[in-house]
Amino acid sequence: MGKFTTLSGILKDEASQMKLNVVHLCSSENAKTIDLALLKATTHTSHKPPSDKYVNLLQSTVDTRYGPETIAAVVERLRLTTDVCVAAKCLILLHMMSKSENGDKGEGSVRVTNRSLIYNEGGRHLKLNVLNVDSSRFTRELYPWVQWYKQYLDCHFHIAEALGVIPSIKESSEDKRLEIQRVSSYTTDCIFKQIRFLAALFENISARPETTASKSNKIVIKMIELMVQDCFSVMRMIKIRFEELNVREARLDVMVPVLVRLEKCEEALSDFSWQHKYLVEDFWCLVSKLKQG
Repeated sequence: MGKFTTLSGILKDEASQMKLNVVHLCSSENAKTIDLALLKATTHTSHKPPSDKYVNLLQSTVDTRYGPETIAAVVERLRLTTDVCVAAKCLILLHMMSKSENGDKGEGSVRVTNRSLIYNEGGRHLKLNVLNVDSSRFTRELYPWVQWYKQYLDCHFHIAEALGVIPSIKESSEDKRLEIQRVSSYTTDCIFKQIRFLAALFENISARPETTASKSNKIVIKMIELMVQDCFSVMRMIKIRFEELNVREARLDVMVPVLVRLEKCEEALSDFSWQHKYLVEDFWCLVSKLKQG
């Protein structure tokens, strides 16, 4: 990043903080803390993803009555910024907030309501401004990733809205037990529809930009890290649904189109399959077995 670009970024960050101080003269301390954390998490000058300190603070508000304000503030900052770094960090924040470790607390909970706000508000209102791409080599390399990541999150949040859960199933036996129990209550047609939605996320992952020029870009590395987590979660979710359909002896010919779609993504997903080797092997063996009938 050039000296002029760095200075411009510093001035923009300072101006934003001054504006925040004026706006919050009569606001609550909590509201000011949230907005300040958002500014610190999405600075113009840093080449790093949002700091865990500010991400954790913003994630913690999603459990509270301040959740809708936090979500709306991140979406609004994304919509207004012309800075590639700031846009990337806003997208990462929304992604991480949706994947909060706290998880769902049950029907009717604040957590469920506010998490749904992330993918409803996010999926419908994720808009990028005209971004200043030529400010530095770093932003030119980051720009295609920001464009792709926005489209990826559109798909991610659309799936979450359609399924009623965020694609975030871990390897734990309890996570899988709850998902199996949930899927067993769905109709066969509903499970087919969900698999088609989930396959779309694999297709979006496969459409990611080349990583050659971005291997040292820490913001891109964070995007990929979150994407890979989603990939394995979706793999588990699809596998559970295929196994349920197999138990029900569902018509295999109905599955063929989505199996073909999945197979087309196999090579593009192989870059990180080593991270969960046995899951990946089991998944593609099952896809092949179902396709062969």
